Amino acid sequence: MSQLTEPPQRVLSPYAPKLLLNLQCQGQTNNCGPYTTAFVVNTFRDTQLEGSKLAEEMNEIAWRGIFPVIRRLRNSATFPWGMVDVFLRHDLSASWSLFTSVDKLLTMLKAGEILMPVIGTWKPIYAHVMTLIAWDEKEGFGFANTQYPTKEIYWMPALTFTTMWKNTGNLLVRIKKVS
Repeated sequence: MSQLTEPPQRVLSPYAPKLLLNLQCQGQTNNCGPYTTAFVVNTFRDTQLEGSKLAEEMNEIAWRGIFPVIRRLRNSATFPWGMVDVFLRHDLSASWSLFTSVDKLLTMLKAGEILMPVIGTWKPIYAHVMTLIAWDEKEGFGFANTQYPTKEIYWMPALTFTTMWKNTGNLLVRIKKVS
């Protein structure tokens, strides 16, 4: 008598193929924020942003009226509000938040939102942003990852992801609706 087993549960963003097609590789730079921002904007807008040029642009203070927006530390860490600033400039409804639960993350993924969790470690100090495009109960979380030159899903085991995401306070940059 054979046992019936259910197929593994999997969620795939409806935008996964298009996001992977536009993925740019940051190489050995510390520019994951600008490269992620560039390829996401290119996916949903008729633009040809280059991650390296956007990184240089984001090094500069952006003025929004009388208010300065420091989008990143020069040639280093990109702030979540820096990514949001660029998305908003391209008419993408973006925001950032802390303390997002894994359940909420999966709900937003199922709803087709564009999600960019920031993961990290404390020793050594390290942070990285990737675009979440899939979840699988066996393989974990799947990303479009600017660290690699391949245009394939980068899988991270669930425990590794949740631990590294918790290290950043479950920091999330998201685009709510794409029109």
